[in-house]
Amino acid sequence: MSHAILRYRPKDAPPEWEAVADGVRMLVATVADHVPYRLTTVLRVVAMLAVHAERAGVPRDPAVWLDQSTITHCLLTGTKHAPSTLQTYASLLSRVREVLVWVERGEPARPHLSADRSRARPYSASALTRLAVWADNLPPTPTGRGNARAMLALGAGCGLFPAEMLAVRGTDIHVLTSDAVVVRVPGSDRLIVCRSLWEETLAELASNAGHRYLYAPDREVEHPKNAISNWVDRNRPRDRKVPVPDMRRLRATWIVSLLRDRVPSDLVAKAAGLQSAASLAPYLAWVPEISKDAAVRLLRGWA
Repeated sequence: MSHAILRYRPKDAPPEWEAVADGVRMLVATVADHVPYRLTTVLRVVAMLAVHAERAGVPRDPAVWLDQSTITHCLLTGTKHAPSTLQTYASLLSRVREVLVWVERGEPARPHLSADRSRARPYSASALTRLAVWADNLPPTPTGRGNARAMLALGAGCGLFPAEMLAVRGTDIHVLTSDAVVVRVPGSDRLIVCRSLWEETLAELASNAGHRYLYAPDREVEHPKNAISNWVDRNRPRDRKVPVPDMRRLRATWIVSLLRDRVPSDLVAKAAGLQSAASLAPYLAWVPEISKDAAVRLLRGWA
């Protein structure tokens, strides 16, 4: 292993490689026995990160390379890999950072835990329009049209998880002097600004609900079992052109809409309740590359 590390050199090594090579080899030698990835993969990904950091003017220090902000910037702006590959790289670098901290403290590395990191597919603009029409054609009752509109406004408009949507009451919604509508997510310190497309709907729902819940206003239990899935089964669209409403897909639609509008990734992650912007990598599959003209304006500092 040590021989392979010492001999490693990236394919088509960039000019920055020689400046960071020793740091990369030292870091990989330290963590190689404690990460559940092939040595060649660890070397390639750590080298990619180090070269990106060097180009960005980051100090030549593995601990600084592994700062979450450096990793996030590298994955979101410095590579053109598929979303699934970006997620693998994010997991690998997170594990390397974790192991390095544990080794420096003289403690054993934690066992590796795997998890399903799949992400729901967002709705297209046309599918979302069809869902809005479907909602408006439901019976004009709180548990008919009201439930559907609450799902759309709190999902596609605010990116809430299903449990968060169930907990929201009318008093959690506030209209600012700027006419922006915000949601204070129950049980958290998150304050989410609703997307403009849904703010009028959300404000109306909040006004009608008052101290009651927005979704199924008259229920007494905050988190009734299968409250959303059972309602969807009873009210699912009959037209095959209208997709089945799904809170995970609505949340994905909200996240992707923010990324497409070039909202800073760290701000999106914070609003979404994610641990870091690296968790946004799988959603990039639905975010088009920025145009050359727009990139020039942003890099110059123009909006």
